[in-house]
Amino acid sequence: MAVKYTDEIIEIIKKEYPNCDNKYLAKKLGTTESSLKTMASKLGVKKSNEYMNKIYKKMNKHRKINLENNYKDYKMNDIERNIIIGSLIGDGTLSIYGRSKNACYRENTGTAQIEYRQWKVKMLKRLDFKTNKYGSIYSPSHPIYTELYNIFYSENKKVLTEKGLKLLNHPIGLACLFMDDGSLVVNNYKQNSNITLFPQIVLYTQSFTKEENILLKEHIEKTFNIKFTLSKRNDGTKYILKINKRNEIYSFIDLIKPYVSQVPSMKYKVEIENKLIETKSKYENKYKNKNIKIANKYTSDTINYTADEENEIIEMYNKGYRYIHIAKHLNRSYYGLYDKIKRMKIEGKL
Repeated sequence: MAVKYTDEIIEIIKKEYPNCDNKYLAKKLGTTESSLKTMASKLGVKKSNEYMNKIYKKMNKHRKINLENNYKDYKMNDIERNIIIGSLIGDGTLSIYGRSKNACYRENTGTAQIEYRQWKVKMLKRLDFKTNKYGSIYSPSHPIYTELYNIFYSENKKVLTEKGLKLLNHPIGLACLFMDDGSLVVNNYKQNSNITLFPQIVLYTQSFTKEENILLKEHIEKTFNIKFTLSKRNDGTKYILKINKRNEIYSFIDLIKPYVSQVPSMKYKVEIENKLIETKSKYENKYKNKNIKIANKYTSDTINYTADEENEIIEMYNKGYRYIHIAKHLNRSYYGLYDKIKRMKIEGKL
């Protein structure tokens, strides 16, 4: 039976409708929600902004809960997390697109990296990572990536923090960082008619600040017992990480090689001897009147330096001479001098 809208009921509608739940008010007045809405419309009575904001918040809260309940229950294991973290420090990105409430992982690259990206997708298959024909890889949007986004991004810029770096704790993560942004290079030390070739490991982390690079360097040393050094790029504007000491280079390669070797197109990054032999052959063709040799694999810490040599090292070091010039002056190998200066620093002589 239709309700007779008396003056008393109309006053109740005008007073309570703007901030009241329709179901509750309709029951109070003995009418239907539909009839109540029609009458309110005829009277020109609308819901208040405060009430509508409250409703929207409630709706969004329920929508968020429903979305979260519908998300697949991904739980990363150590291997998966380290692949993602190592790649995130390298070429990977996390982004929140459009109306999505959660972040997703993305990695865009050229076709030359397809095999490597396919390996990542295979390793992250359980997390539903996919790749396209151009070699790019991507994950679904999910709260687990939003959590990582909040750790690795500040004002939409990728950053390194102690909290984030603690998640990099397995060699496979370090291997991914190296495959993304690292290189095995061959440098040379020239002395008279001799050219000595030696390997060097470089992480091109110049997108991060000096302080962030120091954090990364310290974390790698503490977690993996691998000692990188902070180095300024040739242009003098950014910083990268290097390993110059041969013992450290081989320790680093031994650590990551089992994972890098799973990607055939990446093996060249860990085949030190092949790299040295190829470079030696090129140098022999280029410098036919020079004696080209490859540095010994390990340096000796037992080479004795005289007190006079130590004093010369201290004097030249304090004057800013480069290691290569000090080594040449003393007729010592570059790496022998490098190790000696390092020991002198530990002993407090420098």
